[in-house]
Amino acid sequence: MPAIRFARFVKRFVGRDTLDRYTSGLRWHLDFPDAQRPPWLLPGGWVVQGWVVLPEALAEWVGKAEIIARWSKTFELCHPLSVRRPDVIEALFGTADESHPQVQCGFRFTVPHRLEQFSLFLRLGDMQFPLSQVDIPSGVHLDDALPPSLKVLEGKQGWLFLDNDTNGSVDQYRGRLRLTEGGVEQWQQYFQAVEQLADSAEAAHAVLVAPSKESVMGPSYHPFTEGSSGPIQQLMALPEAHSIVYPQALLTQLGDEAFIRTDSHWSQQGAMVAAKALATALDLDPNAVNALFAEDEYVQRTIVGDLGNKFTPERHCNIEVLRSFSYMKCRYYDNGLPNFGRLSVLVNDQALMPSVCLLFGSSSSYSMLNYLCRLFQQVVFVHSAGSLDPELVKAVNPAYLVMQTNARFMVQVPEVDQSLLKLIDEKRARLSEDEWASVAKRKISVARDDALIHKLNLTPWLV
Repeated sequence: MPAIRFARFVKRFVGRDTLDRYTSGLRWHLDFPDAQRPPWLLPGGWVVQGWVVLPEALAEWVGKAEIIARWSKTFELCHPLSVRRPDVIEALFGTADESHPQVQCGFRFTVPHRLEQFSLFLRLGDMQFPLSQVDIPSGVHLDDALPPSLKVLEGKQGWLFLDNDTNGSVDQYRGRLRLTEGGVEQWQQYFQAVEQLADSAEAAHAVLVAPSKESVMGPSYHPFTEGSSGPIQQLMALPEAHSIVYPQALLTQLGDEAFIRTDSHWSQQGAMVAAKALATALDLDPNAVNALFAEDEYVQRTIVGDLGNKFTPERHCNIEVLRSFSYMKCRYYDNGLPNFGRLSVLVNDQALMPSVCLLFGSSSSYSMLNYLCRLFQQVVFVHSAGSLDPELVKAVNPAYLVMQTNARFMVQVPEVDQSLLKLIDEKRARLSEDEWASVAKRKISVARDDALIHKLNLTPWLV
């Protein structure tokens, strides 16, 4: 909408509604979405735009107010009033005063395309006021949006970062996506359940959280400024945080070698640093662990990565790849499924600890396997992003129980009663013909009466 016409609209709205009803109180308006106006749709989602002007009684909160958008029980978007709106000041006070203390009264952000409804709140410190329940206009096709974005942000010196992903990585990094009280409570329940399960198995345990690429490389290369609070900071402040291994500081010390320039995951050196931090948390001898990896040899390779492949032509970068050891040679069993539902067993009789480690991990776990299977004689790996199958824990009875997830996934609380068998069945039912062909290439089978599989009590999960 042209600026002049929009300014007239603001004045009409203020005169019709706000001045009549809220002159002595809070004044606010939602420009988009609005059932009376065409929706504003961008590749990143529905535009949410409006303004809030505080009454005199709340003058101390000017510059500190936040708009909260919530559609989930576990997380919410928190945006400051950061948009200058002299048109609103003119409509309310009769003059477009650029120096007015509340000229920066506007907000503008996006919410995901998939939403049909969300709630808006005004937060002033610990106080929170409901503003409106917002309905997304129906009958609008996503094809009406601008061309799909790359889901990649270009940072400095060729560093690439996630954008418009389902976990809100940019909003997390900027401190604008946080866990709700309910979300924090769910995480507390998860940590407590993990500890109880580990205690019942008499297993040493830890929850390893892979720091986001943004949190480590962002201060140097990200196009946006890092915020002061996000889900991982909220969780690290909990009493239950004693079980969390979060090697952000160690990865930061590693510098540019910690992550891959054109990928969202840590490098193999970064994975090694995380494996060492995990080993320390599990009370392994740090000197023995350091000696184990001291003679590792790396070779330079050129890769594209999961961010570089979003471009045409593709973006490449050079990385250091471990040459002197590969966990692939230690695979004993592997169901070959892509991502969630994958189950594999690694065996290395020369490992530091003659013990079993059960790892419920994510995509960041794969590069760690080069190091974990040298720490533990048997590693049972389940791709579940930290969700637990208590029946599997009881069956395997590991000496070490590790849950690994990524910081950017923390808007979704892992399950503590997931059925791996059900997860496997559901994944197999959805595979395409091409995916089945890939499974066949990755899969390593064993006999159902295999001695090691029998010892680990894994036979029920061989499907």
